[in-house]
Amino acid sequence: MTQNLSSYYVFYIAAKTGNISAASKELYISQPAVSKSITKLEANLNTKLLIRSSRGVTLTREGEILYERL
Repeated sequence: MTQNLSSYYVFYIAAKTGNISAASKELYISQPAVSKSITKLEANLNTKLLIRSSRGVTLTREGEILYERL
């Protein structure tokens, strides 16, 4: 359960900042750890939450719904 809660928090910060790098700095964890946490959360929820690009991250519709709920 704790892992899930921390994954939701990592997702929330990444969505809020719009950037994996900025999220890693705010959370004091590595960029790969942020990406891995979000990828795991997406796998657990069986849906894509973020669209990653060189400019940052964009929420999918499912990601928007989850972000609003958090």
